[in-house]
Amino acid sequence: MTILPGPFPCSGVGSLPHLDARRAVREIVSRFREIPYWPQLPGRTPLEHMYPQFSSALPGATMAGGKLLMESGEALLPGAETFYEAFLSGDLSPFAIPAERAAGLHEFLAAAEGPYPAVKGQVTGPISFGLMVCDREKKPVFYDPVGRDVLVKCLLRVSQWQIAQLSRLSPNVILVLDEPYLASVGSAILSLPREEVVAALDEIFEGSSGAQCGIHCCANTDWGLVLSSGVRYLSFDAYDYADSLLLYAEEVGAFLARGGMIAFGVVPTAPEAIASETPDSLAARMEKILDRFADRGIPRDRIVSAAAVTPACGLGTLPEKVAERALSLTASLSSLLRARYGGGAEA
Repeated sequence: MTILPGPFPCSGVGSLPHLDARRAVREIVSRFREIPYWPQLPGRTPLEHMYPQFSSALPGATMAGGKLLMESGEALLPGAETFYEAFLSGDLSPFAIPAERAAGLHEFLAAAEGPYPAVKGQVTGPISFGLMVCDREKKPVFYDPVGRDVLVKCLLRVSQWQIAQLSRLSPNVILVLDEPYLASVGSAILSLPREEVVAALDEIFEGSSGAQCGIHCCANTDWGLVLSSGVRYLSFDAYDYADSLLLYAEEVGAFLARGGMIAFGVVPTAPEAIASETPDSLAARMEKILDRFADRGIPRDRIVSAAAVTPACGLGTLPEKVAERALSLTASLSSLLRARYGGGAEA
């Protein structure tokens, strides 16, 4: 069973361009009443960028020239020993995300008036984090066994802390790993063993039993690999890459059969497309996607009952007014589709 409150509820992906956390949260909770989410605000400070934001408890992590670096090998061992002591204690407080790194999260927790049918949070996933954050010799952390283990366990505890906080607003928490660089796994430029990728994801999924855990990837990727993990919420760019998921129709069918949810990122994030699209045009696009799924043997009603709609990706690089129009399009599209498929329109 999914935890979606009817067909086609709306939510978001993560980032907004706002500098004022209060305004950003107000924009979200006023539009997304069924699955509100906390906004990441990278324009405020480099500490809110997708890697530093979740690294305050990561041993050997330092900011240099606006970029996050992490120690590896022997240089990491003293910090790793202290880290493992904190990890094994079971106390989540050392893994809290500080307000200066997540103003949107802390404002959301303070100002949002639950309970909501569901709430959504996010954390940078271990694959993207481990491939993009390097040591001082520019070697990605994921390739260092100790560094990778510390990273995955740190992200697990950060996820658990976040789930505990969000559960104050709803008994149904969706926690999504942001994994843009999954698109590179298996390519000619990046070869990683599938079992290492799935193991890193599953360690977080299996340890986050208080939430419906998901993955967001905003480009084409090996969806078969993703769906072989314990993922329960799949968020993807359906505006540009809907057909890429159809290459894995059998895996998608099995995912839905075990209660999986699909967040169709059918609202564009390019300014020109945001300006030109309407709720009706996006609904027509969504209907065509449903038709193509049905043609591949996945019944329309099965997709509809497990589908949410979101922007295709984060909106943090857009002007505020453009990002707000994308939020408005998402909410209006949700209302239109819900009325069409029996879920009722949002008030």
